[in-house]
Amino acid sequence: MQKKIIKPAAILVLAGTIAVLSSGCYFFPDEEPLLEPPTLDVSEVVYYTYTVTRKDIVSQTIQSGYLVSGVQSDCFFSKYTGQLKNIYVNPGDFVEEGQLIAEMNNGAIEHLLKIQQLKVELAQLNYNNSGSAADRLQLEIEKSTLDQYRDEYEGGRVYATMTGQVSYVKTLNPGDSVDPYDIIVSIVDPEKLCVRATVENAGKFSVDDPVTVEVNGDIYDGIVVRTPREEIEEGDTEGDKVYVEFTDENPGFGYLGSIANITKIKAKSENALVIPKHVIKTDGDRTYVQLLRGDEKVEADIETGISNAVETEILSGLSEGEEVIIK
Repeated sequence: MQKKIIKPAAILVLAGTIAVLSSGCYFFPDEEPLLEPPTLDVSEVVYYTYTVTRKDIVSQTIQSGYLVSGVQSDCFFSKYTGQLKNIYVNPGDFVEEGQLIAEMNNGAIEHLLKIQQLKVELAQLNYNNSGSAADRLQLEIEKSTLDQYRDEYEGGRVYATMTGQVSYVKTLNPGDSVDPYDIIVSIVDPEKLCVRATVENAGKFSVDDPVTVEVNGDIYDGIVVRTPREEIEEGDTEGDKVYVEFTDENPGFGYLGSIANITKIKAKSENALVIPKHVIKTDGDRTYVQLLRGDEKVEADIETGISNAVETEILSGLSEGEEVIIK
């Protein structure tokens, strides 16, 4: 068996290594001392508040609609398609019932009508002179042809169907083609203007509700005369219109088609305690607000009254001058 011999020099090296290792952190920097944890100053909590005040509060419904006429008549050609000769009225013109307002270019028919009128006169003279059955029959034939030409001629003319004011004229030029039942002119009664509005909730308005109507910044008194309820009762399954008539003066014909805002007062409370609507909190059946009393935040149960879009009436639970926490 062989034995390992450790030479004196190796012993010296080994001893030196042990000495270094045993000296600890001879080759590392001194350990830094531990720092004390920072001390945080708690800032004072700041609340924003609203002072409970007394004021008048109104709950209302506002609906936008358009100014229209309660009486309107549309005028159009009804016999056949033809070329327009002319339209004789402009928007705003006053017209009388039966007044010619437009006609087609039917010169050929007009000429035939004149010739046929002469033929009828001639057939009448022949029958008067002879009294024969043949001349009587010929007279009836000529009269029938005359009626046919007259009907065709009148089919190319449009007359005012009511006395009133022209509210609409279709933009057409002489020579343009026009079709039957294509509205050429609309006539309205300028004394019977009203507001028509489309509503999603049929219960917003009732007949005889007093309302105000705002048109172009001016306020007018009005009354509800028709609601979706009446439309549905009359068979209109999609009834969604409310109509308001003016009770005194109206905005005038010049505002026909303008936007009109209908306002109905649902409830009003004078000198009421009022707070912003958004500060009210609920938890199940509980309704409450947070108050700042001194430096302390507390909760107070409340009973509310009427509300509008931004404010709510307080019936109990708060006193004038208290500070309600907003945030």
